[in-house]
Amino acid sequence: RGKDTPLGLVGGTQHMPLTPSLKDSQFTSSDRYKKLKRLNQIRSWGNEIDEHNFTVAAFFRQPEERIISAYYDGRHANGFTPEIWQAAIKTSRGGPCKIGNVTYNNALECFARFPGIAGCMARMLTGEKCADGLFQQSGFENVAEAVDIILNKLEFIGLTEDWNESLCQFHRLFGGKVDERTGKRTWNPPSQGEFQNVHSSGEKKNYGIKDLNGFKDAADSVVYEAAKLKFERMVGDQRCYKYMTMEELEAEAIGNTIDTSFLRTDAGGKVCKPQTCTQLGKQCGEWDDGCGATVVCGMCNAGRTGLPSTWRVQCVEGKCIDYCPPWRQHGLWFKTDIDVMANADTSTGIADLAKYVASHFPEGQAHLTPTDAVNLCHAACTLKNENTNELLKSGMCKCGTAPTIFINNNISIEDYSLAHDLKTNCLTSRARKLAVLKEEETQPICCPYYNQTSARPPQWKRLSFMSLLATRADNLEGEYFSHIRVDCGGYEACESHARESRAELAVLDIFNNMCYLARNVFELKDSYSVAKDNLYRYYLDLR
Repeated sequence: RGKDTPLGLVGGTQHMPLTPSLKDSQFTSSDRYKKLKRLNQIRSWGNEIDEHNFTVAAFFRQPEERIISAYYDGRHANGFTPEIWQAAIKTSRGGPCKIGNVTYNNALECFARFPGIAGCMARMLTGEKCADGLFQQSGFENVAEAVDIILNKLEFIGLTEDWNESLCQFHRLFGGKVDERTGKRTWNPPSQGEFQNVHSSGEKKNYGIKDLNGFKDAADSVVYEAAKLKFERMVGDQRCYKYMTMEELEAEAIGNTIDTSFLRTDAGGKVCKPQTCTQLGKQCGEWDDGCGATVVCGMCNAGRTGLPSTWRVQCVEGKCIDYCPPWRQHGLWFKTDIDVMANADTSTGIADLAKYVASHFPEGQAHLTPTDAVNLCHAACTLKNENTNELLKSGMCKCGTAPTIFINNNISIEDYSLAHDLKTNCLTSRARKLAVLKEEETQPICCPYYNQTSARPPQWKRLSFMSLLATRADNLEGEYFSHIRVDCGGYEACESHARESRAELAVLDIFNNMCYLARNVFELKDSYSVAKDNLYRYYLDLR
């Protein structure tokens, strides 16, 4: 709303509804509010828009499609008591089922018609949880207020069914910067990677709209129509993205039947086919798509292999590489570094160590794998001869019991690469199931195990995680301007980066080993809860 108003997606798709206005005396004096309040089913920190002046953006989905998605998402029904949820599960387990005096034929219809499932969007807009576990009503009692909020209070509306246009409009309305000289605002359209479905369900879906046999979520249908109306008003004649297949683009470009100003062309004026991350052979990073634009291939995520938290993963030339930080810091992980170190001053002792590693370096590889490093340490700890002593003297290995899973299964470089491919299910990959090291086993000395790290510095605090017990001090937000991957330094390294950059807030994600830096930090009032993306974030307030 204003120049200094923080922008953020408040709430969530499942668990965090908008908070009702405490200024509405008619609502706060109603029996419904009193019962919701008594059973801790409603938040009381004040409405995000009316009382906290937040800019609120919301996405809406076709109601019946939303219910089908909820059905396949473990019969999602946040708001039900455990007893009611179990009853819903039992009712929708197979079919037929009987609700009231009517019998329904399939599990999806049984779930959709279960009392309290319909009306999720109407309830969440008006401060209640998705499923009605108290009154088990249809949501109609929330519709009028929900429609008013959509049409008059939400700053941005997106539609799942018009995802590409919604994403582009979000960039148009909230992105970009203003030229201080001319006052003209410019914005960059979203990258192609943002249009990808990164959270698709791998579950085979046997049910569709037709299996609802005419069921309509009446309350949310009204809400959805209001959302579509607001969306069209918001977009107006500023529609900025038209999604077409490359075959359609080529055909229309040849026929010159459309405005080709947004088509990608090569130097010869022909339509250029942008390449995907898969076609480029990239798992991570940002790359030229072959047409002069950038394709975003994502970040490398920790936890996709079975390696313990002592290891790290980083994007190197578009590939996610697992590595042991001390080995890399000593130039013992990548082939090019090892060759340099092998020719270094022999008085340092590094040259002999590098030569030994080089003599056992797998032919044709650009870097070691965890398997290679474990095998080197196992040989050093087992043989303990003059050839292997260099590794033991250098402190690169820790001897213990035999790492039998690693030794017996020959986990290959392809296995590690496949585990980091986001299009695959890492849970079934060999590197996830077999690249497992116990703390007492022989292994490279990497970063400390979490349970052996020194105590967290007292100035670092836990960020609140959807907690009603959070204090104001735990609810900090800001404008994040940088993120740095830290190796073994943890809190100290993150603080050092923050002070060098004159950041006001440092946030350390100890699961992904990422340090996030922010300025223009502000405190959220009272106990307003902001959901963080995991339970492993700690912050240092440097204001």
